[in-house]
Amino acid sequence: MFERMADLAPTCLIGVSTGPDNLPIDQRIGVIEKAMGINHVVAEIMGCCFETAKAANPFAFFEFVTAKRVILVLGEDQVKLAEAAKRILGWDFHLVKRLCSSTEVRALIDNEEWDRLSQVVPEDILPSVARLRSQELFSKS
Repeated sequence: MFERMADLAPTCLIGVSTGPDNLPIDQRIGVIEKAMGINHVVAEIMGCCFETAKAANPFAFFEFVTAKRVILVLGEDQVKLAEAAKRILGWDFHLVKRLCSSTEVRALIDNEEWDRLSQVVPEDILPSVARLRSQELFSKS
């Protein structure tokens, strides 16, 4: 997804939810930054800059956007949000087919389907993603 974002814009702002149902934000941002690090070579070649911003909901996140021309890049499951941003804010959007959903990643970890998990999660962040899932399960018990 980061590579696709870098294809579309010189600056990519990644929203991270601060909602109460999420794991600690600093850990999630750490995983995102690690994943971005994998793609920094691609970003540097393309002249792209990645940043993260924390917000309770998408429209709160949108307040961080200062560019005059915006292309909102979302997973294909976020089409309603993309259409609302276009209607309300006039932003173009680009829906990206996801390799899998976070629900699927959780299930793959829970069912120990490591081969499939390694196909949908970059190898460099796989341990971090598995740790986040363990923490999530521990916090619910």
